[in-house]
Amino acid sequence: MSTTDQTLTDTAETAPELIDEISVLKSRARMLGVEFSNNIGLETLRERVWTKIEGDAHSQEKTTPKPLVDPDNPVKPEMTLRQRIIAENMKLVRVRITNLDPKKKDLPGEIFTVANEYLGTVRKYIPYGEVTDGGYHIPWCIYMNLKDRKFLNIRSFKDRHNGNQMRIEQSWATEFAFDILPPLTTDELKKLAAAQLAAGGN
Repeated sequence: MSTTDQTLTDTAETAPELIDEISVLKSRARMLGVEFSNNIGLETLRERVWTKIEGDAHSQEKTTPKPLVDPDNPVKPEMTLRQRIIAENMKLVRVRITNLDPKKKDLPGEIFTVANEYLGTVRKYIPYGEVTDGGYHIPWCIYMNLKDRKFLNIRSFKDRHNGNQMRIEQSWATEFAFDILPPLTTDELKKLAAAQLAAGGN
């Protein structure tokens, strides 16, 4: 038995959750295109995956709005992969939301759900329109889901080049428009908390 195999055996006897983390990390590494050997150590694999995630995030930061970071609970290198994924995806981003689907023009909002093996189930009611003018905080994972949503836009019109016959066109269109707002200051957060407390926590 190699030193690495012995280490994994000892780890499994004392902390089986670490073996589970290695399996999760290997799966994540394959999805990210990170190369590794079968007998790679936990710390080395964790560092490679985290480096890849940070590199991808850095390359996208010019086109992707930055989520509101909680200074009391930052993502830390010593976190497990699951803890990091949760911390990244549950950060809040403050937005103004407009629903562009004309079929939903009278809809005040909807409940959206994001679920996977890492986050579990994240469910939140998202309002539309004027109620979000002052900014509305939504989890990063739900924002990313809504940002990519499309609806089938159906348009009918008279075709002047074909005897004014009615013509119908269909196309996929972006469902939501977002204005990314700056995070609230500490004072603004205190005022918001006080207002919610006065309103009975609603």
